[in-house]
Amino acid sequence: MDFLETAIAQLSSTPQRVAEIVSGLTDEQLSRKPTEFFSMRENVLHLRDIEVFGYEKRLRLLLTEDYPVFPDIDGAKLAIDRNYNAQPIQPAIEDLKRSRAISMQRLKGSSTLDLDRKAEMQGSGAIDLRKLLELWMEHDRGHIADLLEQRRAIESGSGPVFEQHQVA
Repeated sequence: MDFLETAIAQLSSTPQRVAEIVSGLTDEQLSRKPTEFFSMRENVLHLRDIEVFGYEKRLRLLLTEDYPVFPDIDGAKLAIDRNYNAQPIQPAIEDLKRSRAISMQRLKGSSTLDLDRKAEMQGSGAIDLRKLLELWMEHDRGHIADLLEQRRAIESGSGPVFEQHQVA
């Protein structure tokens, strides 16, 4: 499997994995903030917003424009402004699935030559599609790890023993 196929497979699995991790939890459990970082609900809504406002848009621009500019997205500010813990989780999961499916269709229509297409990412400089996909997969892995640790803490009745990933 080449890099593009691997990225598509990994990124495609995230929405379902997230849905499985939060399945069966109460609203109280989903909104519990064990630290100053995200609750499980906030993690899911953050993933949804970063997908819709960030990665889906960035991928589209990178594949259709010459050297587009990607503005920075302040995930922590979005969480506060959009009051994530007051929002229902299921529509966020459905939005994440829908947006991710659109992005994966775009990626499936691209080629390994597209991995060299470049853009400017505010705060990071030049970035190519390969690097964008690496960052995207890393972002997903970090939030899935956080969700799994929070789920384990809820099920065991203990506090979290992890360092949550920086929101971006």
